[in-house]
Amino acid sequence: MDVFSEEKLVAGCRRGDKRAYAALVSRYARDVFAVSFSVVGNVHDAEDIAQEALLKGFVQIAALRKGKRFGPWICRIARNLAIDFLRRQKTHKQAAAQIQLARRAESTEDYHVLEKAIQRLDETYRETILLYYFDGERTEDVAEKLNISPATVLSRLSRARRQLREIIENQQETDG
Repeated sequence: MDVFSEEKLVAGCRRGDKRAYAALVSRYARDVFAVSFSVVGNVHDAEDIAQEALLKGFVQIAALRKGKRFGPWICRIARNLAIDFLRRQKTHKQAAAQIQLARRAESTEDYHVLEKAIQRLDETYRETILLYYFDGERTEDVAEKLNISPATVLSRLSRARRQLREIIENQQETDG
């Protein structure tokens, strides 16, 4: 396509001729995709960005200064959109990483609170709860190891959980 016919197509676009823009799109769509892909490195995202750039070009065709060529202009739009996309991705990834770090800190803190509370349990309950929850033993196995009935294991677990709740609530009241 020569510069003269490109200028005619741009002039037609400015008058609202959609066929003129379709001709420009068919000429430059590959270039717009290539620019987008070179920045983002992902086919799916590059296709989305290329489509957005071509739409933006149609809407902003009046901003193309007379004498400027459409190809470099639309490719610059695509490049800028691709860079903006990467910036947003980076921001989202940083926010997700911060949330994940906060969750890890909370779970670590929760674990330490629970660990301290377990240490404050009576030995009978502490032993039962550690065997059942932390060693993953079945009720029957805990009963056998402690030489008690399975019903007694369940009773001790219930009492241990109740005591843990009280210990943790009391600790939070004194801390907060």
